[in-house]
Amino acid sequence: MADLPPSPPPGAETLSVVLPHKPSASLSCTFIKGSTNIFIVFLNGLGLPQSHWWPCTTQFLSLAHVRPYILTYDRYGQGLTTDPDPQDGGQSPLPPGHRHDIISVTKDLHTLIHTISITHRIPLSETPLIFVANSIGCPLARYYSHVYPATVAGLVLLDSYMTDTNFIDLYPDPDAPDFDEHSLPDGITVEDIRAAREGMGKLFHPSVTNKEGFWRGNITLLLPHSFEPRLFGWKEEDGGSGPHVTVVGHDWDVFAEESLRMKGMTKAVAMAYTNPAWGSYNEGLVKITNKGRGRRLIANGAGHFIQQGRPDLVAEELHKVVALVAGEA
Repeated sequence: MADLPPSPPPGAETLSVVLPHKPSASLSCTFIKGSTNIFIVFLNGLGLPQSHWWPCTTQFLSLAHVRPYILTYDRYGQGLTTDPDPQDGGQSPLPPGHRHDIISVTKDLHTLIHTISITHRIPLSETPLIFVANSIGCPLARYYSHVYPATVAGLVLLDSYMTDTNFIDLYPDPDAPDFDEHSLPDGITVEDIRAAREGMGKLFHPSVTNKEGFWRGNITLLLPHSFEPRLFGWKEEDGGSGPHVTVVGHDWDVFAEESLRMKGMTKAVAMAYTNPAWGSYNEGLVKITNKGRGRRLIANGAGHFIQQGRPDLVAEELHKVVALVAGEA
């Protein structure tokens, strides 16, 4: 029997939200009213819609001693949001198939949070934000925290999209003048490297289009490294510290198995090149906050979509971050 689709968490309200600067479209949202001035927002990747956060949210609520406000949503053209982004019409300066970028998506998120806060009377000046994000949602969380400093108190970053690569250069270039075939790890051939570069490029290069129309071409310019820019935490200008940052990486073995679905990829290449690069990127992410306020762990048993593979772990880590933020708010 096929798995049943996730159900919204208890107490969730389904909303259709129109942003003031894009009045011709609406966003599908799920909102839980809180009793504590903490606002948790879940940020999707390109692959899974908001419904895949609901098991995490349900388990978090069973653990929580305090009840924050909670929001999940689907961006334009994603999941339950059937409306395309209104800015996608007309002449676009972006390449064909790409319609909006992280700057636009960040503005939409900021407006959405404010719209929800007005409707539900959430005093944002007294309410720190916590972002829980997967994949492309992690750069979105970082960029928001950078553009709107001193508003975000916590980040739970699940297998972040790597902003420092075009995903082809994760692997050596067999056509480079200094390439040495004998430097390849045992069990990996030049043909394996060529196939990995081609397969990864067709799937993940920033020039590749996606159903959502989210152009990733300028993310590397805005966030060129995992370890910077350093983020200002909740009201840090008043003497506070950086946000609490939890970085969760995928299980290397599970991810290597998942990689076999990509044409041309082998487990050996994933273990020798892809996984170490991702691990190094995650080490850098911990440094976007003050020393002692970031931690890194592996989601044993989960591949890239950690919220799907280990919703229990996401709930537990979010519970820890909420407790830390509640103690400082």
